Amino acid sequence: MDKKLLRSVREYKKQSFLTPVLVAAEVFVEVLIPLLMAKIIDVGIMNGDMAYIIKLGALLVLLAVVALFFGAKAGQLAA
Repeated sequence: MDKKLLRSVREYKKQSFLTPVLVAAEVFVEVLIPLLMAKIIDVGIMNGDMAYIIKLGALLVLLAVVALFFGAKAGQLAA
């Protein structure tokens, strides 16, 4: 079964490998987002530290953009 499947992949080996890797990276980044949100609430809001909230908020935006990139690239390669 594996040999038959690998024969059908042929010239798409790179895409067949990269797509699941990019999806896994997207999922990993999206799992980090709620954890950072919890840190904002538990540390930043509880201590009233606006600089901490802004710093982690900017990091959240960056992680969202990275997750979007990974998801879009995975969709492009899968197509």
